[in-house]
This record gives sequence, structure tokens and C-alpha cells, in this order.
Amino acid sequence: MPDTNTKAYSLRYRITETHGTALVSNVTISPNGKLIATCSSDKTIKLWDAQTGQLQTTLRGHNDGVSDIAFSYNNMYLASASDDLTIRIWEPKLEKTVKIMKNHTYHVNCIKFDQRSRILVSGSSDENIRIWDCKRGRSMRTLSAHSDPISSLDLCFDDTIIVSGSYDGLIRLFDTQTGGCLKTLIYDKEGSSFPISNVVFSPNGKFILSSSLDGALRLWDYMNNLVVKTYKGVGGAPVAEKYCLGANFVINDGQLLINSGDEHGRILFWDIQSQEIKYTLNASISGSPIIQVRILEEGKTMVSVSLDGELCVWDYNC
Repeated sequence: MPDTNTKAYSLRYRITETHGTALVSNVTISPNGKLIATCSSDKTIKLWDAQTGQLQTTLRGHNDGVSDIAFSYNNMYLASASDDLTIRIWEPKLEKTVKIMKNHTYHVNCIKFDQRSRILVSGSSDENIRIWDCKRGRSMRTLSAHSDPISSLDLCFDDTIIVSGSYDGLIRLFDTQTGGCLKTLIYDKEGSSFPISNVVFSPNGKFILSSSLDGALRLWDYMNNLVVKTYKGVGGAPVAEKYCLGANFVINDGQLLINSGDEHGRILFWDIQSQEIKYTLNASISGSPIIQVRILEEGKTMVSVSLDGELCVWDYNC
């Protein structure tokens, strides 16, 4: 059994009901570690002081629930994706929208800035990926990517490759510059492919970690179309079968781990090689699904949020 009383992380603070009774869809932390942003079905984004947990401001403007949020790498901007079909770019310091981008024809589910904070990539339930020029607020390219809603996307460390995951059960890789599809990955050993709920590149860009709604996480050697490791929940139970939960690569004392929330209010940490759960953290008093876990400085700081809005900030005990 994994250690549930680990001292690896200490809780800096916990905020319950960050968005009242509304469901929370995501959390992120600014690259400089100063701000935490949460977004919700209540159409708002809230900004919190990362050190103290004090609410700084509430951003309003979307006409429907907000699904994803992302800080630019220069810390100047925050992007938000909404069911109202728009992407907004905000200047948090000025508490205002500086761009509204609309070209998707259905809910916008996921967004990601490039390293230079000039380009934004978005994925939608309209089954397309769009690449946006942030300065002009215009769509530069549309990729006909999937045959079902796109749930997740990521950019590799040098921004040359986009990876996307979809409810069609496929993981696809695209050349960022040309928009060409480089590769399609599918896991169908059981005779069917389950919806892909999350995808993320490894820090070196050689692997992709995927989560799917059969309850497993898989590590792909994508160049060779090969699943090299599979990670399951406590006691072999599914990690998630209903909700799209985020996952990360984490370094603890020089050891590479992966982590993800589960649907029982825990954060799970796996040894990347042995595939065993090293330890768990209880991140929701009510046992609500942990929708997202974000890390800073390879895991020295960690932020988690549950579906019912419980925000936790964790510090690694070196």
C-alpha cells in the first residue's frame, strides 16, 4: 500500500469553496509563482496571492463557463477558454481583457501558450485545433485534428510539436509551423479505445504521458508508437473514469515521478520506472475529484483543486 502519511509535502494552506457552490474546472500558477488562477462554471476567473491565499480579484467577461486558463511564460498575460466559444487574453495587473478571440464553433476546452508568449494553441469540441497570433488576436491556422471533442493539448519544450488528446481515443502530434499531422497514437489492446482525457510532454520531449477514461495513465515512446509504462490507481483501481484530470512529471530529490489527482480526492505519485504508487496526499476533505494538479520548479510547489472548489497549495519538504 502507498504511504498516505508522507512528509514529502506540507500543506501551505487550504481554501474551501473558492467559487462558492459552483463547480471548478481548472487551476494554474504563474511561472514566477506569485499568482494562482482558478476558473469555474460560474463564468469567472479568480486570482489569488500564491503565498498567502488572499483573493486578489475576480475577472468577469465570459458569458458561459470557463474550462481552462493559462499564464503566459512572461507572466504578463492570462488566457481563458470558455463554453461561450471565445478565448480571452487578460492583463491581470490591469484586471482587464486585452483581446477577445473567436473562431471556434463550439466549446473551447484547452489552451496553451508557447514559450515566447506570442502564440496560443487551443482545442475545442468543434474537433479543431487553432493556432493564434496573440498580439493581433487572430487565428493563424486551423488544424482538423479529431473526430470528437479535444480534451487536452500540450507543446513540447521547444514549441515545435503540438500533442492533442480527444474523446475519439486518439493522440495526435502536429508540426506547429506547418500544421501537418506527424503521427497518430492509439491504444486499443482491449479491442476499443477509451477517450483520452489528458496529454503532456515529458521535460525532455521524448515521451508523452496520457490519461484516459479507462482509468489508466500511460507513458508513450511516441517515436516508436509504443506504450512503455502503465500506471493505475490505489490497489489497481481506476484513477479516473468520468472526469478529465491533469497529470505532471515531478522531480523529488532527483528522482523522476509522475502525479495526478484521482476521483476520490487524492493526489497520487508514481515511481516512473517501477510504476508503483510511492505515496498519496489527501487533497479534498469531501473526497471530491481532484480536477487539476499544477507544479512549479519541477514540483517544489504544487497547487491542486477539486471539482467542488477546494484549493490546496503544497510545499515540498526538501
